[in-house]
Amino acid sequence: MPPGSGLRLLAALLALGTGVGCPMSPCIPHEPGALFDTTLFGVGQPLELRVHPVTNQCEASREGAPETVTVEVRDPRNRRVPATAELQGKGGPAVVRFTPEMKGRHHLIVSFSPVGSIRQSALHVVEDHSQQAPVVELSTVVECRSVDRTTAGTWLCGSNALREPDQAPQPLGDYFAPTVVAGNVVWVTEPSRVLRYVDEGSGPLPPPVTAPFPVIGTPTAAAPHTRLATEDELLLLDDTHLHRYAYTEEAGLRFTGATLMPYPRLATFGDMPSLLIRAGERFLVVRIAEDATTRDFVTEACPYQVGAEGAPEAVSDEPCHQVPGLPVGYEEDVLWARAGSVPEQLTLHRYSAASGRLVLEGVLSMDALFQAQGPNLRPGFGSPLVFVPTSVDARYALPSWDAGARTLELALLPSQNGYQPPRVGGRYFHAERWNSIYGVKVYARPSTP
Repeated sequence: MPPGSGLRLLAALLALGTGVGCPMSPCIPHEPGALFDTTLFGVGQPLELRVHPVTNQCEASREGAPETVTVEVRDPRNRRVPATAELQGKGGPAVVRFTPEMKGRHHLIVSFSPVGSIRQSALHVVEDHSQQAPVVELSTVVECRSVDRTTAGTWLCGSNALREPDQAPQPLGDYFAPTVVAGNVVWVTEPSRVLRYVDEGSGPLPPPVTAPFPVIGTPTAAAPHTRLATEDELLLLDDTHLHRYAYTEEAGLRFTGATLMPYPRLATFGDMPSLLIRAGERFLVVRIAEDATTRDFVTEACPYQVGAEGAPEAVSDEPCHQVPGLPVGYEEDVLWARAGSVPEQLTLHRYSAASGRLVLEGVLSMDALFQAQGPNLRPGFGSPLVFVPTSVDARYALPSWDAGARTLELALLPSQNGYQPPRVGGRYFHAERWNSIYGVKVYARPSTP
């Protein structure tokens, strides 16, 4: 080995070990993350939140760590809410504790000193149903596209009836056949026929009376979009016609007529069907249309009624009317729509149809952090859910109407670890397991129209 080569080798090894002579990657400070992983909290529930200070990792050794922390919480009326904050070790988060006693948007400010900066965020405090117990758990071997119950107590899981929650289901029609319950009557609609079952209070449902569907033209591949029913009347809306069936003891189940639907300016798309909504003595055909002036998509509602001969017909002296927003859910006499010109802003509109028209009753505006998840509406009534997509615990809230206060609020639903997101129907909501072991938890809705 030449003289001095050993020293050069040793210097090279030291340089590799210490980084001397090697270019260092630049230290790029990162923006602080979210204060916490959700902003939906139940009213009256003690909260314990961990809030991290803002630290520059490039200067961490020079800056040191926060030594003190203070907190301020304001309720929707800008009143202070009693709260405490405590540092957890050197450079650790602050633990903030308080109990919100009022529903609505709260403002949180956490101040670290001498370093750590000020952190603030909004919290949405809502009606808390997170600990609500299920009404029943259905041990079925099929999935439930919808859940309802007859007055006599038979559960409907899609097109399957269960007299008892743990019994083998009784198929009432094709696997994907939509159903609608009215009292003790269960209507089932298949691509080629209509079935009417009556729950007599014990045992399996007796064989149904049937009538052909459709009775006009060539059967379509898709089942009817939506249905409205009483115990003795069924209205069915498909791509081209509005059909009506009626039942009497004397005549049985009869088709009473159909009316051709005008071609819409914008046909249905995706899973968004045309909808039927009850409007007092009338009913509304609700579809997506294009505003002739603005070219924006809007919701169009056209009034219909039963004519003298028993067939549905358009109300001749009342034109269709339009309302802002696109449908994201509906109930028997309620339409839920998402409206607003700013895509990042979640604005839900609740329209009532009881007066014969769609009338705006409530508006719910949320932060850009929230999203609305609308259900597939072909199985039947369904309401949207509000959630935070970045939340770890996947909390879902249901928009609910407070008729006394005439306000639109949110109700926090039970967390469903291991279950799919809940589906909200007219009277119940239910959640199914993610895996192949079927099981359905059914809950009563926190509020009804």
